[in-house]
Amino acid sequence: MRRSPFLLILLLAAGLGGPPARAGDATGAFAPYEDLLEVLGDLTWHLRDDLYRFPPAKDPTGHDLYRLALSRLENWEKRYPGRLRDVVGYARAEALERLGEYAKAADGYAQVAAEGSPLADAARAARERVAAFADAAALPEDGADVDATLAALRRKLDAWGHLVERSAGTPYETAALVEEERLERLAAAVVVRNRRELQEGNLTAERALRFLVQKHADSRNLPDHILRLGDLYADVARDYAEAHARPLAFEEDEFVQRADRALEMYRKVATWDGAPQKPEAQGRFAAFDAYKTSVLARYR
Repeated sequence: MRRSPFLLILLLAAGLGGPPARAGDATGAFAPYEDLLEVLGDLTWHLRDDLYRFPPAKDPTGHDLYRLALSRLENWEKRYPGRLRDVVGYARAEALERLGEYAKAADGYAQVAAEGSPLADAARAARERVAAFADAAALPEDGADVDATLAALRRKLDAWGHLVERSAGTPYETAALVEEERLERLAAAVVVRNRRELQEGNLTAERALRFLVQKHADSRNLPDHILRLGDLYADVARDYAEAHARPLAFEEDEFVQRADRALEMYRKVATWDGAPQKPEAQGRFAAFDAYKTSVLARYR
């Protein structure tokens, strides 16, 4: 059973456990039709969600719950300016933190801590934690050339790797894992994009993408990582066909070996029930299978 969040307990103690204070008559997904308890109830219920393994929660309208919480808190605050400012500010910082806006979240917690609120101690602790995330997020991700970009990404990955270890076993570990995975995917994309200029570029790119697949086997993005590996294999097969366009230079077995590796990756995701990328993989499989057939027909 989930523990009752301190924020809601404080709010109930403030006398909002009776008839709800409605926040205006706007309509639509972003309407502030809830009372503040309803907004905070939806938000706090999902504060411990594992965003590394599962997609962000959505409300019945299909909108991201954390973004909706921000909008509804803003609308409630417009309706009741200055009312429960510390509670609203703390909740806003929590939503920003879950959205990866660590610097803004740290500022929000700092404001609550400075107000002498009953939430001040919790806000100070949260601000200290989030500030470390904000520092890592602020590190650069690019450089003047490929080597400088990869070096910058390596430094930033080291920072996030430290935060993964530091937050292990806490609800905040998954946020650090999300950032680490994003950076490793970005580094792999840099290698893939520049593989023709790198020594043994195809092999290096394959290793980078396979590393993503193996390390992040528990991630909700695993099907996407497999698709990216399939795309590399497809590009390698196309490169072979273009470089061996003369009939006597083209070796069917060499081409088929490369093409089938791409099709194998696409097939894995195309038959993956429940994967959001399944329709995309089915389309890629069909398109590349047709390309393979057309190339082979050209030389037979």
